[in-house]
Parts: sequence; C-alpha cells; structure tokens
Amino acid sequence: MTSDGRQERKLALVGIDGFSPMLLDEYLEHGELPALQAILRSGVRVPLVSTLPATTPVAWATILTGAPPAVTGIEGFLVHCPGDRLDERVSGCYSYRCRAEPLWETATLSGKRAIVVKFPLSYPSSTASLRIDGAAGWGGLRCLHEVASTAVVDSSTPRSRLERCDAKDVVWRWRIPTLWNGGDLVFHASLVEAEGGVSVHLCIGDREICALRVGEWSDALVVNAPARRGAADCSFRVKILAACARTPHLRLFHTALHERVGHAEPAVVWAKYLDQVGPIEEQTEPSLVFHAGLDLETQLEVFRLNASWLQNVSAALLTGEEWDLFLVQIHLVDWAHHLFHGAIDPRHPKYDAVMAGSYRAMLLQAYRLADSLVGAVASVLPPVADLVVVGDHGQDLQHSTFRVNEWLAQRGLLTWAEAEGDSTTVDWMFTSAYATGNYIHLNVVGREPTGCVDPRQRDTLRDRIIEGLLAMVDPATDARIVLIAGDKCEFEMLGANGAGVGDIVFCMRSGYQATNGRGPVLSPTVPLAEFTSGHDHFWPLDPRIHTRMLATGPRFREGYEHPRLAHLCDVAPTLAAALGIRPPRHATGHVLTDVLREHSSETVMESTDLGQRETG
Repeated sequence: MTSDGRQERKLALVGIDGFSPMLLDEYLEHGELPALQAILRSGVRVPLVSTLPATTPVAWATILTGAPPAVTGIEGFLVHCPGDRLDERVSGCYSYRCRAEPLWETATLSGKRAIVVKFPLSYPSSTASLRIDGAAGWGGLRCLHEVASTAVVDSSTPRSRLERCDAKDVVWRWRIPTLWNGGDLVFHASLVEAEGGVSVHLCIGDREICALRVGEWSDALVVNAPARRGAADCSFRVKILAACARTPHLRLFHTALHERVGHAEPAVVWAKYLDQVGPIEEQTEPSLVFHAGLDLETQLEVFRLNASWLQNVSAALLTGEEWDLFLVQIHLVDWAHHLFHGAIDPRHPKYDAVMAGSYRAMLLQAYRLADSLVGAVASVLPPVADLVVVGDHGQDLQHSTFRVNEWLAQRGLLTWAEAEGDSTTVDWMFTSAYATGNYIHLNVVGREPTGCVDPRQRDTLRDRIIEGLLAMVDPATDARIVLIAGDKCEFEMLGANGAGVGDIVFCMRSGYQATNGRGPVLSPTVPLAEFTSGHDHFWPLDPRIHTRMLATGPRFREGYEHPRLAHLCDVAPTLAAALGIRPPRHATGHVLTDVLREHSSETVMESTDLGQRETG
C-alpha cells in the first residue's frame, strides 16, 4: 500500500518493433513464444491500428503520448520544417522534436519514478528518473556516444583497413576510423599457427587485447579512444570471420565502439550496473549483410548480443532500483523482417521454396529473442506490477521499388540539376513538386523559399498528380501500384495532416514501396541483398500493417480478446489509467476500459476525473 492507503501500482512496458501481427499470432498458436503465450493466458490482447506513416519514430511517438502525428510533430524519420527548402529535413528521432508529453514525463510529473531503456524518442530527454541511451540501433541513427561504427574488414579488399606490416610476417596494421575527428585507432593483428588451427592475436601498442580462432567472438574489449567530449574508455567486440597464414588473409567483424559511461542520465546510477550487465550492445541493422557480405549467422549473433544485454540491464534495474514505470524497447524483429521477409513470402518473384524454410527459422529466432526479453522482465516483476507488450506497426512485402521523384521528373514536374547519374540535386527553378517518403510537396510561390507554382494553380496541379499516381501501373503485371492518394486534409483522421506533411499523401499497394532516390522508376528488389519488407508507405488500415497490445497483471482482465480495433493513440491513456495517473497532456486517445478488470473502478475513476474519455 502507498502512504495514502492506495494499492501500490507498477507497470512495465516492453516495446517490440516491427513484428507482423499475423506471424505473431501464428507463432503464438503453435507455442513458439512462451513468455508472450503466458501473457495471453492470463491477460488481454488488443488489435491496434498504426499511424500514417507507420514508421518507428512516428508510431512510438503516438504510443508514448497518446497523440497523432499532427500533434506530436513526428511525421517521419525525417521531418520537413515549414519555411525550409523542400529537400531540407531534420531527424524526427530525437526527444526534442516531439511536441507532446511522453508517458515517462507524465509519470515523473505525477510523482512516479520512471526508468527508460533504449526507447525511441527518449534521447536525449532528462525527464525520466533514469534513462539509458535511446538514440541508436535503429533508423540508421548514431548516438552521440558512438565512437566508431560497426564494420567488416577484409585484407583482400582494395583500400582495406588491414595493411600488411611486413611481407615476411603475417602481421597487419588494422585501422578503425573514429567519428569525432579524432583520427584512427590503430591495432596490430598477427596470425599464429597453433595446434588445431590459426589464432589471431590483436594488440594495441604493446598490449595484447585478445587471441581468437576463426568463428570466435571476443569478450567486450576496452580501449581508450577519442570520443565526442575527449578521450574516453570505450567497448567493442571482435569476431574472426576468416584467417589463413599460408596464403595470408584476414577477415574480421567488429561491433560499434561505444563509450562505457556517459550515455545514461543520471550517469552515477548507470555506473553502479556497468560491471554487472556489461557495456551497451547496439547497432543491429543488417546493412553489412547487404553491403559487406556479412554472413547471416553472425548477424543473428549480433541480434543475440543486443537481446542479452537488454535482458541483463532490465533485470538489474527492475530488481536494483525503485521504480513505478519501466520501459524497454527491442528493435531486432523489425530488422529481421527487412532482411528475411522477401525470402519467406511466396509473392516475391525471387522466392526460393527450397531455402524459405531455413530463412523462416532464422526469422523465428528473432521473435524468440524478443520473447526472451519479455520473459526476463516478467520473471522479476513483483505481484503488484502490470506487464504490457506493444508493437508499433506490422510488415508487408516489398517486391518492387517505386522512385517517386524520378516519376515526377518523367512527367516534367521535377528537374534534376544533373539529368544523368546519381546526383539528387534539384533545379528548383523548374521543379513544381517534390516527394519525401509518401508525401508530395508542391513548390508553391509565397509558401516555399524556391516557389515556382502559382498558388491559383495549386489545386489543379494537386489533382493532376493524384490522378497520375492512381493510374500508375506495373508494366509487368498491369496492376496499379498506388492504393490511395489524396489531399492531406483527407487524412486528418489518421493524423497525417500536420505542418510538415506534403500537399499530397499516398499509400502503396501491397508489394510496392516508395523511395525518393535516383534510378529506374520501378525496379524489383532482391531478397537478402536489400530491404524486402516495408510498413511506412502502406495503408495502416491493412491488417498486415496492424499491430498488437498484450497486457497482464492486477489491472487487466484475464483471458480477454478485445473485439474491435483500437488505435495507437489509445495505448498511453490506457497505461496511465492502469498506473493511476492522468493521461499525457496532449493525448487524444481513449482509455480502453474494456481491457481493465471490472472491479477496478478506482482505475477508471482516476482517469475520467482527469478529463479522459472512455470507450469500450
């Protein structure tokens, strides 16, 4: 009981990015995810509609604030600020871009203790009681505490970062470029013939930091490196991918170098747990598989490192700190879909039925890692705590890429400064429309700094582009590729009508994904060589883009499946009601009273007393 006689309340939220609701339901039905299955047996399941666009920062901002994108201001990975040139955008992934109050701030202002671990839109916020770095590991982000990026290094590659020191010795000088103008870190790697095979000895200066055989991972290595604020101790890991002394060759992989301390707020709290849980493990994106030939097993091992660290840090903080609200997010399921989806979906033209089973098993491993995080959190929660698991969006196949700006250029509505090549520089004097994501902005005089479209022609041009989008067909199938397109005001109910949204909003049909770069207007994707799943340019009302909320605990009903679709805006008000605090200040969503225990009238009353609407 609390000091005022009320029952103590705690709530832990595990965010799982980018799972497919249909695949999740299938895995649950077959008992593949025991921790999530336990929640279903004792709690509730709620189907959820995502945001438009259904992207990580946009959707999590809505989950955390209860407000739509037009209110949060998070309208994409990159956000257009009115008054800037149309190709100038800023990151939508940082806390200071969000104009709405997140749940951890609501909790803090309500006198609760909130702990946030690697959660989107939490970085660099200081309004939680404890925040563990939440910037990097998704969306191509590098946090301010990353010192060098992850890489595959191969001695046989031209301009390799591995240089032979002496033709007589099998020793390489290995350079790792740092990010903050601090020069290169220099190591030496020597190959030593030993019984059972070659071992690779890594040294920095006169100090040997590890000795590894092919296929082995190092422990977390500690080096002093030039970080953003000066020299700092950093950690990283190395795996030897290949090594040969007879025909000298070395290939290795290293994780990102990351500061050991300084990436948490307050830092003194994190310092208590560093030795217990180990240094931060992040940057799980599969770009090195696509661009550097990293093998899939190593990529899955990177996933495991990240999941294990999240499990360790969650268990340590939940048992070692005082808390009322705990939030942790895992992103690797989203990456796994982008990597494997085209290889497991028979609709992809390059689908290989023989190999699909092995790729599906690898995707299941990612789901199991997320499930293990849920289990690790559940195992240390006290009886008074509720446990909630929520996703941000689903996944759909991307078998073809639609380059919207190239399409606009073909129609005479956009002019590249260089007609040929890869340059994305635009000649704004002769450009009437420009696409960013699934928005198309019109270059209107008096509104845009480069405006060339007469405001009186705005509606005519808009209608012309919308008609063209809806008439666009795939020449290989004669099928339309755009599902829906219209003026942004028509998408107000989905919150896609904010200041940074283009004049036109469109969503692709299943199988097609929009992009803004140069190249063929329409081209096929290649499984395991590029993204073959998407979510951001698809229609959020499509069941494949839906997501789920699962919840269990003293405030939630037992064995209940919500019969109707709710919206991501409803999550934060519902969690606030369970926690016994007011909803976030800018929330427009509803408390899902049907998922709360019938005898929990106190919970419902506290929320409604603060002006929150209720819904079934």
